Amino acid sequence: MEFANINDTVRTAKDEDKRFVPLFGSETFRSWILYFRPGEHTDMHFHMSPETFLVLQGKASVKGIKGEERVIEKNGIVFFGAKDYYQITNVGTEPLVLVGNRSEAFGGAHVTAQE
Repeated sequence: MEFANINDTVRTAKDEDKRFVPLFGSETFRSWILYFRPGEHTDMHFHMSPETFLVLQGKASVKGIKGEERVIEKNGIVFFGAKDYYQITNVGTEPLVLVGNRSEAFGGAHVTAQE
């Protein structure tokens, strides 16, 4: 059994200027925190396994490869199936903090869209 304190993890991300801070990991599961300053974003990409993101703070634009887009805020959650392309952007005025979970070990494939 493992435990983590989200406030401590977010403080680490902010103080150490880290976008990605791991929480838990095994051979078949991982959980992490993402921290975005206003305007920061991921590239358009997908992973080989399903994943979710829960918004703890801020406002995120979630965009798909075909241009579909939705804004989610605190307590909003999004699910991506395996190989679903997406891009996440902080569209708010405060930091965006997400908890991510994926059914694979750390170090899995990150496949970016071709321009």
